[in-house]
Amino acid sequence: MIVAEAVGAVLAAAGVRAAFGVVGSGNFHVTNALARHGVRFVAARHEGGAATMADAYARMTGEVAVVSVHQGPGLTNAVTGIAEAAKSRTPLVVLAGEATDARSNFHIDQDAAVRAVGAVPMRVTGPARARQETLEAFRVARDERRTVVLNLPLDVQAAEAAAEG
Repeated sequence: MIVAEAVGAVLAAAGVRAAFGVVGSGNFHVTNALARHGVRFVAARHEGGAATMADAYARMTGEVAVVSVHQGPGLTNAVTGIAEAAKSRTPLVVLAGEATDARSNFHIDQDAAVRAVGAVPMRVTGPARARQETLEAFRVARDERRTVVLNLPLDVQAAEAAAEG
């Protein structure tokens, strides 16, 4: 199982029931993993709409919702909705693909972008800690009522996840 699939499985097991987003190459595997593990995926036409739908869902149900976006422009398209959720202390986990090579046309400082609007930037740093870091992002969203952007570097997503343990 690759890291992206493990992230989706962990969030489903933690109790996430709904995810909203626009699928691209940077979030394809994690979004499919969410759906495969029983999370309802609602496709949006624009990332801003996806973030707003997830915000409304979380506010109405009291549950942690997920937003899934492509790296770089996919995340920036969602920033207005992320800002509203962050300012309202909505428990969301935003799964954002991340291009870490500065030469990529999809590379931006994703941490700075989301921190600027009040969201909490977090990251899956490698296969060995992917499950724990995903659970920590979920915990922060749920227990601290925060909007968390869990950055998923493309190279890390594609790596084989460490065995559960």
